[in-house]
Amino acid sequence: MNPRTAALGFHPGRAAEHAAFTLGAPPLSAHTVMFPVWRVDVLAKVTDAQPYQLIDHFLIRSIGEAGITGSEELALFLSLDGALVRQALAFLVSVGDVEGEDGSLALTALGRRSLGDGKLYTVQVDDRRVLYFDGFSSEPLTGAYYRRTGAGPTHMARGSGAVPPLRAQRFRAEAVAELTGLGDEERRRYNLPSAIEVKSVVGYEVEYLPACVVHVARGPEGARHLVCPRPLRGGHDPRLGRALETSDAALAALATAHESAVANFDEESGRWLSTRSLVGFRPRRAGNGPHRVPLAEDAFLAAGEKALPPMGSLVTLPSGGLLQLWCEDVRARRRELVRRVGDHLGTARSPSAVRNRLGPLAARLGLGPLDDEALCAMAVAEGSRALGDRLRRILSES
Repeated sequence: MNPRTAALGFHPGRAAEHAAFTLGAPPLSAHTVMFPVWRVDVLAKVTDAQPYQLIDHFLIRSIGEAGITGSEELALFLSLDGALVRQALAFLVSVGDVEGEDGSLALTALGRRSLGDGKLYTVQVDDRRVLYFDGFSSEPLTGAYYRRTGAGPTHMARGSGAVPPLRAQRFRAEAVAELTGLGDEERRRYNLPSAIEVKSVVGYEVEYLPACVVHVARGPEGARHLVCPRPLRGGHDPRLGRALETSDAALAALATAHESAVANFDEESGRWLSTRSLVGFRPRRAGNGPHRVPLAEDAFLAAGEKALPPMGSLVTLPSGGLLQLWCEDVRARRRELVRRVGDHLGTARSPSAVRNRLGPLAARLGLGPLDDEALCAMAVAEGSRALGDRLRRILSES
């Protein structure tokens, strides 16, 4: 596996294709980077919510609504074993929902909140946890960057990026207070508990997030760079893109990388084509987008080491240059679209899944926007009436 692909968890070409065919932002080059992230370790008092265990819920209700204050009375009232009730009460006391001695038990303010909201709130006084912020503007990262799937920030592995590691800017100390002061609606987005009161910042350090930065002619909101990090598997994060634009040093490093991609394009594209017995083919510039290599439909049928990526795909060269594998024959591109949609139906059986796949695929093959009827008619015209009928059944479900 290419080391760039291994570091990213996806091929850089996917990020370029996302830019070109989903966002409509013509990509000029694509570069693997190690994006700086601030890891901040804090010691905090944390109030969190979790689903009730059945016995906990009954005990909270019995104390709060029925006014029962002793463990024996609770066990008798709920027809439960006394030892089990005492164990559950000890837990509710430890997490701050119940207070008092046996015989005078009562709900705390936290317990009354649990009773009212129908979920168990717990308090940990000395909770040590990690908060993540981007390395340039110290804006918080969303929950996707906290998942324990190997997709979050990591300590930098030397040589794992095509561009030298981007240098973080100074961390804004007030960023922690800004994050923990967010309202309830924003908390889930940023991997925060129901409430968090930071007692102290234990330490902070820079970690690195593998990402692909796609240099575009003009992206959403005028962006010049789309940052596609590992957790999003080729999709872009607008917040990281905006943060990147604040760093002159990072922009300079990416400009150098783009210049290298342009300077090395002819040599690298020629080498890529020659290894696939396509020496006589030359990439051609297509408007503001990447170069295209015009090929006959039969070229895409090769197997083994000389097998090509699917028609319309973007190939990322070693220095970040891009070329698109193209076919001038419109009928061939229509056949490819019908074939790919047919393959997709093996896993996508809902109208939204088909349409979400269709848009980028039609853009990749230069076939323009297609409505439901146009897609079904294309399938029939290309000799697959059964596929056309199946598509009509699926698309009519919406």
